[in-house]
Amino acid sequence: MRNEHRWGIGRVVLSEFETRGTVMTAPPALMPGSRRMVIYADGAFSPLDAKTGVCLVRFVPDEVVAVIDSTRAPSTVEEALGFGGAIPIVPSLEKALRFRPNSLVIGMAPKGGMLPGGAYDVIKRSIENGLHIISGMHQFLGDDSILSSMARDNGVLIWDVRKVPRDLGVSSGMGCSSCSVVMTVGSDCNSGKMTAALEIFSGLVAAGIDASFAATGQTGIMITGRGICIDRVVSDFIGGATETLVRESCRGKDVVLLEGQGSILHPGYIGVTMGMIGGALPHAFILCHQPTRKVIRKFTIKIPPLDRLIELYENAIAGIKGIPVIAIALNTFDMNDGDALKEIESARATTGLPVDDPVRFGTDVIVGAVKDFLGRSE
Repeated sequence: MRNEHRWGIGRVVLSEFETRGTVMTAPPALMPGSRRMVIYADGAFSPLDAKTGVCLVRFVPDEVVAVIDSTRAPSTVEEALGFGGAIPIVPSLEKALRFRPNSLVIGMAPKGGMLPGGAYDVIKRSIENGLHIISGMHQFLGDDSILSSMARDNGVLIWDVRKVPRDLGVSSGMGCSSCSVVMTVGSDCNSGKMTAALEIFSGLVAAGIDASFAATGQTGIMITGRGICIDRVVSDFIGGATETLVRESCRGKDVVLLEGQGSILHPGYIGVTMGMIGGALPHAFILCHQPTRKVIRKFTIKIPPLDRLIELYENAIAGIKGIPVIAIALNTFDMNDGDALKEIESARATTGLPVDDPVRFGTDVIVGAVKDFLGRSE
């Protein structure tokens, strides 16, 4: 029953690493489709601790040649995650070089976005071996004088994906009127917002809907080659950056799937979540939730029942507008099929909404919900 479709968005061709309008695009040498990536996730290659690396494996597997994690080597990605096939997990950069990579990706997502221990030396040795560096850290590697000098000497690029466009403004309060905007929101961070948005986007395109995906985090930008890392934007301009990204993504489309960030329950990242909602003024939400998670990860804040969580999101900016939750995307990666199906049925009974795990069981249910919503909105 697991959804095994191949992903196609990674073949989008982009021409330059610069601000296009006010959206960042990838360097030519690191455009999706031209990369042979080794993912650095030493001691952390798991869905929660190496979200970037795991999502690259899920969505652009043909571009991943190896994963570095000494605690899991020797093995394969399939053995570690249950998908990804025979991509090898190796203990060191030297072992990874056998697979002829052209770039090293920092595949972990540590709290605060700073380089994990040991990574700096691996990055230096990668540059010495002619590899481009792709990093989604808040710590910009290109600003490091040693690394930037080494990159110039070895003719490689450092792509700091979290760098954002200059001259961003505040939101207009107008949202986007040219097409519908559906935003994924979550009960917590790492709850599957980006994955759900990409899967649903793919399902909509397959169903003949002219849709687009708006990447707002480093992983989505690495996959698609385009977007704005909203969590790096100065707080005053989060709404304006989100509004601009949505408007550029909407051109000529019927619907935009906007990748949400953070959570309305998360004390560290609620500001990003609310700023994005206020800027995009989405027409609908898809709520993402991991059923086995009862508290906010690394905090003690309890996650409320789904009906209460829906109420919180639908009234998040009630003074401006109400925004309906039209479907629920469950993340059941840590459950067996039987328990996952029970959880899906329970959520449907509790909320009265379409519910499914779009990764495990496909996107038909949630794509149908989006299509129904678009029909009602016309």
